[in-house]
Amino acid sequence: MANDTVTERTPGPAEPGPEPGGELGDSVDGSGRPGSPADSADPAGPAIGDPVGTTTAPADPDAPDVPERHRAPVIRFALAVGRTFARDMVVFFSVPVRELRTRKLMAIPCTLLCVLTIGILWILELNRPHGLAFVLDVAGVRQGEPIWKLLPQLPLSLFAPAPDLPAWGAMTQVLIAFGIAECWLGWKRMIMIAMITSAVTSMAARVMVYASNWLHIGTPQIDNFQVDTGPSVAVVSLLIYLALRLRTYWVVALTAVSMGGEAAILPNLAGREHLVAISLGIITYFLLDRWWPAWKRRRIQRATSD
Repeated sequence: MANDTVTERTPGPAEPGPEPGGELGDSVDGSGRPGSPADSADPAGPAIGDPVGTTTAPADPDAPDVPERHRAPVIRFALAVGRTFARDMVVFFSVPVRELRTRKLMAIPCTLLCVLTIGILWILELNRPHGLAFVLDVAGVRQGEPIWKLLPQLPLSLFAPAPDLPAWGAMTQVLIAFGIAECWLGWKRMIMIAMITSAVTSMAARVMVYASNWLHIGTPQIDNFQVDTGPSVAVVSLLIYLALRLRTYWVVALTAVSMGGEAAILPNLAGREHLVAISLGIITYFLLDRWWPAWKRRRIQRATSD
């Protein structure tokens, strides 16, 4: 009979049949498909059930071969240099920036006084001939002068503008270098190092003049009558000392290379004095930060051991 006949029909869209390969014993993932890693990998993106994309796409055979082994050392070296330079700059300027933000100009009162002194001497020099003669009498150091006349001029020679440098350049140097050193060291140590360096450098220039007269080495004879003033030697010495103290060796390298290049390009008295100032900055660091604390520690140890 027709009603008793059971006919088989193909499954429709609403009735999915068994998937190929879904036999007994096959592992099935949460999506209902066989859970083999090869089946779940999709080159176009992360597979279903792998939302973080841990499955790596197969390499493209047509992609160009980049020789990374040749560029990687150069890139690593450049990154290391950039990191050390940025680190040194951050360390060197951290305290001055903080002090200026909190205390404003009251953080560098001695520096502002030094800048004002340079400005006053510059204005006096502009009032020729009387003002220039006065500045030369009180601060115009010349190596050919007698020693008794040179010594009273040494303190103010630090602030008298150099003849080969505009006054605004000297004021800018002092404002930056002296300001940074005052924020780190305090005004007493800063001005002490600056004045002692300026005086010792002038004495070293005088020794070079004597060496030129007797041994025919050193500075030319015309340097005996050149006006030897300006704060540049104190600026160099302070930068070298402070950079060594903070271990910001990029500042040491930049200062030494620039001053050494100046001495090589312009072999005059100022260039030689800048080299002396670099040496004095290094000596000051070892005296104040290495030898003196070590001597004090040994003295305390001897006192406590007795």
